[in-house]
Amino acid sequence: MKSSPLLSPCLSWKRMAGIFFLPFISSGCAPRFKQEENFMLGRAHPSQPRFNWSHLTPLELKNRSVGLGTESTGRGKPHFTLEGHKFLIFGGSIHYFRVPREYWRDRLLKLKACGFNTVTTYVPWNLHEPERGKFDFSGNLDLEAFVLMAAEIGLWVILRPGPYICSEMDLGGLPSWLLQDPRLLLRTTNKSFIEAVEKYFDHLIPRVIPLQYRQGGPVIAVQVENEYGSFNKDKTYMPYLHKALLRRGIVELLLTSDGEKHVLSGHTKGVLAAINLQKLHQDTFNQLHKIQGASIDAGLLSDASQAATSSSL
Repeated sequence: MKSSPLLSPCLSWKRMAGIFFLPFISSGCAPRFKQEENFMLGRAHPSQPRFNWSHLTPLELKNRSVGLGTESTGRGKPHFTLEGHKFLIFGGSIHYFRVPREYWRDRLLKLKACGFNTVTTYVPWNLHEPERGKFDFSGNLDLEAFVLMAAEIGLWVILRPGPYICSEMDLGGLPSWLLQDPRLLLRTTNKSFIEAVEKYFDHLIPRVIPLQYRQGGPVIAVQVENEYGSFNKDKTYMPYLHKALLRRGIVELLLTSDGEKHVLSGHTKGVLAAINLQKLHQDTFNQLHKIQGASIDAGLLSDASQAATSSSL
């Protein structure tokens, strides 16, 4: 009669796997064991309440009076608020004009599944007005349909309408027909440029107004221009754009976005300054703090700023 081996191949494999994973299993259980030990010895600490924003979605938040804002309680760092509740912006970018309309829902659902609660998008002037005076907001350029779909899926929206958007496009999204006028100076209060911007905004902004948070829509913030601090040719240009948006009925939070070294020259009074960056270092927020100082926004975007630039899909 043949004697059985001390270890079968199957048993040996299971034991080896158990030995390999034991440190990971043990370390995962350690906090719970430690908590139970503290509780038995009378050293239990109350667990920190988890932040819950499930009710702060376009689908759930029906009664609206106070849009996106900032608040400081004097303890800890200032934070965003929505309808008076602490609110964390987890924003990712999907550019509707770069994604076939048939895939919008798929991409937005994937963004939501990743844990994001906000989608940001540029609005390309050169595509919406390919020829002077001829506007197109249909098909793959149907901004309103994209924003409403985001709301249906449960995502807030931050719009970045420019007029200059960069977005790795020719002329930063400015229409090339502007160059037909040799006297025109881009991104300034030059009369010819401003006249073109005014006509564009007259077609664009009325489409955005009903999509705003306080109108029942998902748009919680609008960015003024984009990274103007690195250009900075006209000190009156950013204040002009600010007033142009307000004059047409934009009431939600306005913000600027600049590189960390150009935020001092890119921000404008009355608009929340934000920075975009590729990596953190010790002096990352120095210039931003000079603008925000000891005000309610001080340090706000040190932690939550990349609302408009945090991720791209």
